[in-house]
Order: sequence, then structure tokens, then C-alpha cells
Amino acid sequence: MRSLHFSIFILLVAFLTTKTSGQDNLTILLDSIAHSGIQQGIPGIQVLISDPEDNRTTHNYGFADITQITPINDSINWRYGSITKLFTAAMILQLESEGKLSIHDAVSDYIDLSRHNRAGITIKQLLNHTSGLYNYTKSPKLQYENTMIECLQPSLKRKLAFAPGTQYSYCNTGYLILGLIIEEVTGNSFEHNIRERIFKPCDLQSMIYCSDEKVPKNTARGYKTKGKRYNDVTNINHSWANSAGAILGNLSDLHRFINCLFEGTIIDNKQLEKMISPTLIYRDINAEGHEWFYHAIGLCWDLNLDKNEESIYVSHGGNTQGYNCNVHYNTRSNLTILIGMNLFPNGNYKPVFSTQNAIINAIHTYYKYTEEP
Repeated sequence: MRSLHFSIFILLVAFLTTKTSGQDNLTILLDSIAHSGIQQGIPGIQVLISDPEDNRTTHNYGFADITQITPINDSINWRYGSITKLFTAAMILQLESEGKLSIHDAVSDYIDLSRHNRAGITIKQLLNHTSGLYNYTKSPKLQYENTMIECLQPSLKRKLAFAPGTQYSYCNTGYLILGLIIEEVTGNSFEHNIRERIFKPCDLQSMIYCSDEKVPKNTARGYKTKGKRYNDVTNINHSWANSAGAILGNLSDLHRFINCLFEGTIIDNKQLEKMISPTLIYRDINAEGHEWFYHAIGLCWDLNLDKNEESIYVSHGGNTQGYNCNVHYNTRSNLTILIGMNLFPNGNYKPVFSTQNAIINAIHTYYKYTEEP
């Protein structure tokens, strides 16, 4: 793919996102943050905000396709990446409510963990990333056309990093196994389960389980960079991501999913409370020395706690080849922030994570000062 000419790119972005005199202070601030992110190389950014009164606004910046110069639109689809894990966790909790499993069950009761069958790894430890299993996406031998089983087998041959339940370490392997447990317990595929248990009840019409390269037409092209060169990786097969990261859809439906989850359509209040209660409190510093926005883990959700260790905000990121997405939800005010970007972060804090965090912090600060006393 040809190199991107930044001067032309920035001029077009400025043209497409010209501000009007009626915009409020938050919009002006978001425009500034998004434009800075685009100047640093992010092709397209979408921010959906649902305020405490459930008023929804969508802010679009840049391009869904930098070759065709196609702007981001309100209904554009994104690969959600690891946000898929929220769907997987919700289905596990559904099955617990139905009496078909307990999150305290040993995983080996359902799935052969090879050398780790005697380790006593529980379903809960898969949900909150405390299993000690090797994270298969760290393997240099990972091929993106690999099946789920081809991803799992090498990981299960490795030693545990720590005794199950004693530490936190984000692990995609655990969520592949949760997908297999769902299939084992129900007798149906993960795709069938997610469609019948979540997509249909919540009327998520844009969402699909997209493990192959056949993405819908109105999907933002996903990019990775090498120097100044942009590589289109939209059609990378996502069989390897499966129940850990293979869902695709627009932000409007992602917002509808969050509403369904917190309104009790998908799981009951008891299970929801489990999902957003801290199971382990920690501080996480990334490779660049930046502390993440959260400091606890629930059952899948990352948590930001008050002084009483109760959840104020819950969040989950979603990085996959070509994309970065984020869900941020205030459990007290129902403020919802959803972000989609079509650039893979490549492990760097800037520009993707720095832009994402700036957007989240700006929105929270704005609503903190506009809330009724």
C-alpha cells in the first residue's frame, strides 16, 4: 500500500470536521484531542457519548478508508477485539444462573487442560485473568489463520506463570477456554450461543461473530503502521481470536449491549454485581511507565474504585489487528463512553492510547463539573 501523504490527509480531516459556532466546550475539547491524534497518525476516530440522561451524541473524525478517502460515519462497524470478552463472560454467568455450571468449578471438569488438569484452575480464574496460563497472543509463532485449538495447544504445554489465583496477568488463553466451556455445556457453537443469547435479545443488528476475513461493507478499514507506511489488515482472519476477540459491529449496538447488560436483560442483578465487584486490586503500569485508568479487576471488567472499594467506573479495551476500541461506563450516573479507532497500537502508548485516555478523561471531567449537586 502506498505511503500516506500527511499534508493532504490533515487538510482533508480539517475540512471534514470543521467546527460550527454552536458547539459546546466539550465538543471543542474533543475536536482538539481527536485532531491531535489524527495529526499523530490515527486514520479515523469515533466517540459515542451517552450522558446520564441517556442523551446520545456521536463524534466522527478522519477516515474509515484512507485510500478511498471515505469519512467515518455514524453507523461504521469496528472490530471490537477484546471487548468480545464481556459477551463471553456474560454468557458464562447466564449458564451459572441456569444451574449448568458454577464459576467455582474446576476448568478440568469441562475441558482437558493437558499438564494443568491438577492445578485446580477455576472458571472464575479464567474470568479475572488469575489462572497463570500462558497468554497465547504473546507467542512469536502465532499465525492469524490459526484455529482456536492450534492457538491453545502450545499455550497449555507451557508452565504456569504463577499458582492459580495468586496474581493477575491478562490472558487471552483463558477466554478461548471459556468459549470452549460454553460450547461443551450447551452443545452448540460459540457463534450460535452469542447470537441467540445476546445479539437477538438485545436486537444488535450490526453485530456478527466475524472469525473470517469477510467483513461487512460499512466497516472501517483497519491499519497497522511500519514507519510512515500504512498496511491495511482489515481482512486478517480472526479464527485465532474467537471468544477472546472476534465480534464486529457499530458503536450504537455496543451502546445497546451495555444498556442491556446493566438493565438486566442479559444477566440478573446478582450476576451483574459479581461481574463489577473487585476480585483483585492492583496497579498496572505499562511498558512506557504509564498507569492505566483502572486499578482493580472484576469478572472481566476493569474497575476504578472509590475509597470503599466499590466500583465507580468499569471499562474494557479492545485491541486487535488494525483496531483499538474502548468501553467506559459510570455505574452510578450511567454515563457511557465508547471509542473506536482504526489503528493498531503496536504496543506504543502514543498516539492511540494517549488519545483514548485524553478523550475519556476530558469527558469524565466535563460531566463531573456539570452534574447536579
